[in-house]
Amino acid sequence: MALLAIASPSLYRTPAPPGEARPRRAHPRVAVVYPISFGAAGIYGGGERYALELAKALARRVPTRLIDFADGARRSQEDGLEIHTYAPRRHVHGHPLNPLSFGFLRSLLGVDVVHCLTWNTLVTDFSILAAKVTGKKVFVTDVGGGASLTLNRRLPLARWVDRFLLIVPQGGAQFETHRDRWTIILAGVDTETYRPAPDVSRRGVLFVGRLLPHKGINYLIEAVGPETPLTLAGRPYHDEYFALLRRLSVGKDVTFRLDASDEEIVALYRTSAVSVLPSVNETIYGDRFDLPELLGFAAMEAMACGTPVICSRVGGLGELVVDGVTGFLVPPNDPVALRARILELTGDPARAAAMGAAARARILETFTWDQVAERCLEAYGGAEGER
Repeated sequence: MALLAIASPSLYRTPAPPGEARPRRAHPRVAVVYPISFGAAGIYGGGERYALELAKALARRVPTRLIDFADGARRSQEDGLEIHTYAPRRHVHGHPLNPLSFGFLRSLLGVDVVHCLTWNTLVTDFSILAAKVTGKKVFVTDVGGGASLTLNRRLPLARWVDRFLLIVPQGGAQFETHRDRWTIILAGVDTETYRPAPDVSRRGVLFVGRLLPHKGINYLIEAVGPETPLTLAGRPYHDEYFALLRRLSVGKDVTFRLDASDEEIVALYRTSAVSVLPSVNETIYGDRFDLPELLGFAAMEAMACGTPVICSRVGGLGELVVDGVTGFLVPPNDPVALRARILELTGDPARAAAMGAAARARILETFTWDQVAERCLEAYGGAEGER
């Protein structure tokens, strides 16, 4: 069911139409806090991209700084956004999402709003405590992940959070007792970068994402026949699983693109007949993931490029994909269902093109970074009367 059909007005508010000129607001001054940087100095992951893109969209409206962590400390600017990167003293228990740092608290001085993009990390714990002491408003969006050693597991820090700005309702399970402080903000896509190309031929099946077991890529390889080209674009983070994918690909037309640039990824979206995100709740190794995807950046980017998508019915993907209109939703861990839908779209280019156009329209209607930033700013201001 699409989010627009299930979210109440108190959870979800539609901003003004995208592209409409907006005056730059004098305040609030915002700090977006995330425990890893995006890109070569950090991780090429969805959570990291979410932090960077949201902060850039906010910076187009209000003074904004992104606080993140990497091996080397530095200060930089990107599209009007201040980026304060800190080198942690260490990572607690070696967990990359749990850097130990106190110096970053200096960057919270001079802001009005602290927006943390994880929950179970010491960085968020310290940010909430600092906001409480200094009288700043604090908001939490959990983009996934987290560590086991945190203060919020022992202290009631959630009571000091002004609002929980959820990407989708499915991401709010751990905040269920605070449901009266939920707002749904969704996620966005850069629709100028990710857009269809005119007069291109489309062929084959595409997967974009990290090559990890919970992505269910093994089922996708099983689903395609030797006559169907399949491109897997992403970095391997699990040696055993990557070896399995290599073995499954023998005798099939599978191409691995392990170091594709952002520009090359866009070209792949534009020229593929269908993009597939086959994520699973239970991996081939028996590991469980209650929320393997929130909205799925790869699916959103493909849709913005006018490419129909096939996604597993897991996490929040049902909030993004309108089944039978912008693509298809299939059961997870089911290569037979995947194969049927792949053949349906690759065998009917006219229908695939119509679904791709509908997919692009859905992204423009609801899933742009400017719209996400407006929802955040509305929530920041709306929390004034709740304090």
